[in-house]
Amino acid sequence: MSILLGAAIAAAMMAPGQGAADVQQRVAPRGSYAQSCSGAYVNQGRLYADCRDLRGQLRGTSIELARCSSAEIANRDGLLVCGAVRGSYEDSRPGYPGAPGRPDRPGDGWGGGRSSIIVYEDSDYRGRSMSFSNEVWNLDRTGMNDRISSMRLRGRWEVCTDANFRGSCRVVSGDERNLASTGFNDRISSLRPARRW
Repeated sequence: MSILLGAAIAAAMMAPGQGAADVQQRVAPRGSYAQSCSGAYVNQGRLYADCRDLRGQLRGTSIELARCSSAEIANRDGLLVCGAVRGSYEDSRPGYPGAPGRPDRPGDGWGGGRSSIIVYEDSDYRGRSMSFSNEVWNLDRTGMNDRISSMRLRGRWEVCTDANFRGSCRVVSGDERNLASTGFNDRISSLRPARRW
């Protein structure tokens, strides 16, 4: 196991709220995937990144770091892999592996019916990006606090201008190419899947 990958795995498995460990928790391990992937970060033992597929399209993908202890992490057609271990797609675009109606494996990735959101620093889905499938009480620890200008989503999501789902909140039910006209551009501090009534 490389020293850098080992450190990233150990940091990713530490409990939240451990000071300096919180910074290390987001450090992505090295690998050839970095040549064709962007926005890489580590959260709860998984590496997340947006990787280009053979069509040149960006795909949200993730892989469990503990399963990659002895193999280099690479990008294979928009999917993070290490040796024989395949990661999961984090989006649900029709016609892609992992999308509804075409799963790689039942329940694999976010295409298995769960809500997902990819947020971008710039409008038109450009710039640094991050993917989420669960609520985030405070985006400050992700580096995306008050930096989101566009988003792609599956399902309905509630976004709020303050941490802990306070301040102005709004439920979003479709992709947002440019948040400038919504009053939420560079103001989102927490987000979560919207409740179903």
